[in-house]
Amino acid sequence: MGKKDKKNKNEETTKTTTTTTTTTTTTTSTKSEQDISNSDLTDSNTNSAGSSSITGEDNEQYTNSNNNNFEDGCEFNPFKNLSEKQINIFNQFKDRVWIDGSNRGKTGFGEISEKEREWLEDGGDMLLLRYLRARDYDLSLSFNLLKNTLEWRNKYRPYEITAESLSYEASSGKQYVFGKSHGRSVIYLRPVRENTKNHENQIRLMVYNIERAISYMDKSRGHEQIVLLIDFKDYSIRNAPPMSVSKQTLQILSDHYPERLGNAFLVETPFIFNVFWTTISPFINKVTYKKIVFANGEKQKNKVFSQYFDPNDLEKEFTGSSDHEYTHHTYWKNEIIINRKERNLPPLSDDEISAILNSKE
Repeated sequence: MGKKDKKNKNEETTKTTTTTTTTTTTTTSTKSEQDISNSDLTDSNTNSAGSSSITGEDNEQYTNSNNNNFEDGCEFNPFKNLSEKQINIFNQFKDRVWIDGSNRGKTGFGEISEKEREWLEDGGDMLLLRYLRARDYDLSLSFNLLKNTLEWRNKYRPYEITAESLSYEASSGKQYVFGKSHGRSVIYLRPVRENTKNHENQIRLMVYNIERAISYMDKSRGHEQIVLLIDFKDYSIRNAPPMSVSKQTLQILSDHYPERLGNAFLVETPFIFNVFWTTISPFINKVTYKKIVFANGEKQKNKVFSQYFDPNDLEKEFTGSSDHEYTHHTYWKNEIIINRKERNLPPLSDDEISAILNSKE
């Protein structure tokens, strides 16, 4: 998702040096989660926006090559498919980020807040590798990208975005997290359900859901990428987001959540979508562009989603078998409870939560 990120080509498998840490999750596959999402699979069909569509048949390589990536009981080694050169670059990068090495005292960024330090420590080697991949293992570019993210997090404070403050913004069910796609959390987006003109809160809701989606994944199994499922049914200029909001969202994803996008499924894109797509597509980098999958019509949806989803993890509207539907008073009540626990705050009473859920602000 970085602006200059290129696909990480798997080179010969090498043993990691003693300075690299082994993280737990899947090792049986020769491809990483990033390779899954970057499959260059297209067919001769095109959608209304003129981009290649990936169907289930075209995506046979995906399932055959990667079934073992998500088997239980396996260990994930993030360095398994890196070359000796890439491992050496990683070690240099890690030494530059953590000047005191394993003591995790000083950082190469100078003074950083405790929250940012916790985020760095919790992200571990997989976080550092994402920033390296996003800049094709260029040490300086990767370091600057990470530095800018730390500055953004310190200013934007995504960890302080509260479920209480976003209740009305989320009330229409225009954005929410549900299900998995091969271990990757899925964010559902329905532009037709746009219910406010508060552009700042619209972006904050997106950031909140990205953070929530990340929290639901098991990084010990190598799951670190999110999936966007964007339903354009009944999409029109009336409910289209302003270009400034779309650009800012893309910038946040690209600059501060690099290598986090697994796939973006664009479902039932109408002809009017061409206008938006023509305007926004130049701002999408090539690697991210390849992760975009169009699914229009029942036949194509069946082919696409059968490759990427277990039916139980996908709503019926999108050819799955799950009865899940967004119900604000149930879903967001749970979000408020979870979010307050994360912030070490006392629980609210049912009446207090009901008042928040019924608020129009």
